[in-house]
Amino acid sequence: MIRHLSPVQLGGSLYIPAIHKDLQSICSGQKYPHLRSCIIDTEDALGEEELEDAMENITQMLLRYKPEKLCVFIRPRNPLVLKALLRIKNIDRIDGFSLPKFSTKVMHDYELLLKASPYSFYVMPVLESLDLFSTEKLEAIRSFLLSSTLKTLSLRLGGEDMMNLLGLKRNCEESIYTLVAPAKIIADVITLFKPFGFNITATVFNCINTPALFEQNVRDDLRQGLLGKTIIHPEQIEPVNEAYRVTRSEYEMAVKMLDPQTKAIIVQEGRMGEKFAHSAWAGTILERYKYYGLIGHAPLS
Repeated sequence: MIRHLSPVQLGGSLYIPAIHKDLQSICSGQKYPHLRSCIIDTEDALGEEELEDAMENITQMLLRYKPEKLCVFIRPRNPLVLKALLRIKNIDRIDGFSLPKFSTKVMHDYELLLKASPYSFYVMPVLESLDLFSTEKLEAIRSFLLSSTLKTLSLRLGGEDMMNLLGLKRNCEESIYTLVAPAKIIADVITLFKPFGFNITATVFNCINTPALFEQNVRDDLRQGLLGKTIIHPEQIEPVNEAYRVTRSEYEMAVKMLDPQTKAIIVQEGRMGEKFAHSAWAGTILERYKYYGLIGHAPLS
């Protein structure tokens, strides 16, 4: 299935182990009605010995699955698992695939498999390999994606794999943006990909009993221009949805910036906006408004 999706509407993407007993009710939108997107995981969430059961669970889910508002993606373990997934009945009903350990070594394999499929899917390459530490390799990935047949919806940052490669583990109280090496890598990805039209999602926050810290982390993500969030617990769904709402002031300024009749410079509540310099920001604000609404009001969709 290929329907028009915006990376903004993904919000918090809940990772679900492919062997999860409630896979059907989650993907149908029944279990978590406010969830915007989910990623069925056959990689890090599973042991090798569980893969066969995971594939069978996905197969059974797809026999009854009918696409609804929730965006559904699958994370194959590797290109061989993607090849097997593409053969499953009704696989064309999902929105796409989150491609793990996306690197210069495997990107062509992923493209060849998806190009050979009779169906069309979005992809979300996950940047989490050693290529993260090479500007040359990141530029090669960018050039490949810009010219490839892959329909890239968003790039995902694999924060835990990145931290592992650095020999680090973040404490709940620490912001990833204050840790020197991870912050530099995130900045490199943003500057190398975002100006070329790629959306980038934020890293996971792997503490589930600190809601205030999680909410701060999501606000920090948005300040960096990262849209979309990998989440690992249903209690993280609503905080993301709430954080993605916009203020009335932001909404009004964005509308003015994109109005053809508006002059080049806008001043609102003592803050200046340049119509041509901030049009991308304005477009994002209006997309967030479209899917999440205003702070203090019910979501629009």
